[in-house]
Amino acid sequence: MSGKSRTGKILAIDWDVRTLRVVHASVGKRGVKIERVLSVAIPQGLETRDPDLMGKHIRRALDQEDIGTRRAIVDIPRDQATLNTLVLPSTAPEELPGMVAIQIAKELPFAVADAVVDFVAGESDEGGVTAPVHVAAVRREVLEQYQATFAAAGLRLERVGLRPYANKVAVCERLRHAIPERTMFIDVRPALTEIDVLKQRDLAFSRAASVLIPYGVGEPRRLSIVQDETDADEGGVTVEARPPGPGGELDKVVNALVLEVTRSIEAYRATEPGAQIDHVVVGGDLGVEEALAEEIQKRLKVTTEIYNPASTFGWEPDEGAAASAFAATLGLVLSQTDDLSAHFDFLHPKKAVSTTEERLKKAPLVAAVVVLFLAAGAVGLAEMTKPDRKALAEMEKNIAKLREEAGDNKKFVSRVEEIREFDERLLVWVDVLYDAMSALPSNEEMILTHMEMNQKDRRVVFKTKCKEREKATEVVEQLNAFIRPGADTVRFRASMGPQAEKAKDLYPFSQTLRIEVLNDGVG
Repeated sequence: MSGKSRTGKILAIDWDVRTLRVVHASVGKRGVKIERVLSVAIPQGLETRDPDLMGKHIRRALDQEDIGTRRAIVDIPRDQATLNTLVLPSTAPEELPGMVAIQIAKELPFAVADAVVDFVAGESDEGGVTAPVHVAAVRREVLEQYQATFAAAGLRLERVGLRPYANKVAVCERLRHAIPERTMFIDVRPALTEIDVLKQRDLAFSRAASVLIPYGVGEPRRLSIVQDETDADEGGVTVEARPPGPGGELDKVVNALVLEVTRSIEAYRATEPGAQIDHVVVGGDLGVEEALAEEIQKRLKVTTEIYNPASTFGWEPDEGAAASAFAATLGLVLSQTDDLSAHFDFLHPKKAVSTTEERLKKAPLVAAVVVLFLAAGAVGLAEMTKPDRKALAEMEKNIAKLREEAGDNKKFVSRVEEIREFDERLLVWVDVLYDAMSALPSNEEMILTHMEMNQKDRRVVFKTKCKEREKATEVVEQLNAFIRPGADTVRFRASMGPQAEKAKDLYPFSQTLRIEVLNDGVG
């Protein structure tokens, strides 16, 4: 997992069915400098999912603005990604990819082999026992489509992020001086509006709501903000906007959006009962945003504002207001200054380091030690073969010294043996969880609600719920019969606690599985 940020000029690009948005920026050690912010209309009928057509449209827009930068980053919209939050035991960063791979395979609606999976770890709980991990999966064909689009545009794609997470970065930076407990961000788009809930600086909830905003209700504003006056005759902002359409049509759109906002709040409360939204930020440039903000504030009694990044970049307020639809692209650029392992990147997903790779890393050191011993042996042999009594006498002295130190050597060997035995007792939890979860059925039959691991007692505790009473017993039997390849004895000793039943639940039978990890002789 590469944690280094990238510096230099870069293009952050984002689009929907109507508008292409580009942020041209310079990323340095001191932060971000925005060179140009512009939006370009996408002609009706242009198929944005056609890499060749969309790539050429991007190329034309950049050429018209005389932007020669080739490095680019982009984000994946919420509707093209599956997003889950897993609660996993707090562990070393290098162990997380393996744990995520085991768990997410049970959550995806498609085969994990057909997807690219990346994740971002959240803050551990107060006890440091567990931590939320946000896991996103994108079908490989979607990622390949973006790669082909940027290749057709003549750009070098360096990173593919996730739009809700890029929005989160931008909104947190906008509210950095006083971040509310829970903030909702509404990214208004022509067909699919994205609605995110932030809990402090963490992305707690995200969904894409299907609300069609017809042409004429509020045409997209085409803008160009130039921050570096050397790039244009005059710095400043140019905005072309059309007024909203008839009031009746606008009211319908706003009512539909407010309904989706309400549904999103209820869906979020399903994961955190009683949670209240403290602040709402609305982004977009379709001409409905101000009416939507007023209606949300009136109906939900929540302070609502239009996204304005002026304070983030030191712009004039009018310049920030013109960039209200640029949260995703600005968030992408801002995240370039962070440790990139704290953000999504489907081009370079975080992966587990295999045992073979670890051994290969150690290979140069092992080779050096072997060469050293061979060299020492060669010197010793040469000395022994010299008909020189003085050398023989020196060797005899060394032998006598070694005999004197034999007691110390014996202690050293004993310590090494103790360390080796201690290392054998340590459990590799990724392997243990992989073996244990292989006995669990699909989520349609059983769900895992809680997991605890104890290194000292070599024990794993699963709290589960089943649709059928007998399923948990079957799992215990499978665990007790599990034998790893190369082992002669079973891997686990499993037992089940008392079983409780709630007849009206989807998974009525709840129980605790206690699994002791046995020493089966396989390293």
